[in-house]
Amino acid sequence: MTLIAARPSARRPLGSITRGRGRGLVAVGGVLLALVALGAVLAPWIAPFDPAAQNAGPRMAPPSAEHWFGTDRFGRDTFSRVLHGGRQTLLLTGATMLAIGAVGAVVGVLLGLVGPRLDALGRRVVDGIVAFPAVIVILALVGLRGPSLLTVLGGALLVWWAPFARLVRALVRGALAEPSAVTARALGASGPRLLVGEVAPRLTGPLAVLTAIESGQLIATVAGLSFLGMGAQPPEAEWGAMLAEARGVALASPSQVLGPGLAVLVTVFAVTCLGEGLRDLSDRAAMVVTR
Repeated sequence: MTLIAARPSARRPLGSITRGRGRGLVAVGGVLLALVALGAVLAPWIAPFDPAAQNAGPRMAPPSAEHWFGTDRFGRDTFSRVLHGGRQTLLLTGATMLAIGAVGAVVGVLLGLVGPRLDALGRRVVDGIVAFPAVIVILALVGLRGPSLLTVLGGALLVWWAPFARLVRALVRGALAEPSAVTARALGASGPRLLVGEVAPRLTGPLAVLTAIESGQLIATVAGLSFLGMGAQPPEAEWGAMLAEARGVALASPSQVLGPGLAVLVTVFAVTCLGEGLRDLSDRAAMVVTR
């Protein structure tokens, strides 16, 4: 009897395991992202050297107590440039992602509220934008306006909102079809009240998950295009541009790619952990109450 009774209590419910994994991923991603963001925000005060100052140390010096990530071929301190580069890669990309999410949310809400004909037309347009590679649009804009970080981010803003609009539109339609929303509408609830009371609570979790996941992709895309010479231009301190500058001396001095490469890796890993963790926490299967 004792062994039979002990078996159910020894087994952890699936929902509990998923929630525990989600909390752990959110904690790891949040801490790492907070450290990177804090370094970028405080870069003007905590960077040991001016990121543009040449001959701050010996040229192409390896990592040391004075220069944590070494120096580049102009003698600039790589650690200081990585900190300042975060202001370009992380902060500007983050602001762009917030704008992308806002545009996508507004378009999605409008599509969710319009009639069936306009909804069908809007859905086809959004699906077409989602299917079209965003990099092609960004490259076309770079070809028209010239390479720069703002041009890359502007091109991303033109098309990256579509997945958000598609998600929000589906959530709005589903929320308005719920019995509680139908009852509220029958009792005379206005459109804004339905949006606030019935739709908004269902948007927060999925939007947070999508924003975190898409942020990692956008950061990697921006850094990759800067590495290819289409984003930030030297001598600007930006992680992708720093990797491009170090490309020619990477074999002779591998430490040149250590700082910016580690910054990109940690940042993308952090936002990916946040996205995966938030998805686990918002998963309905993880919300099953076990007794």
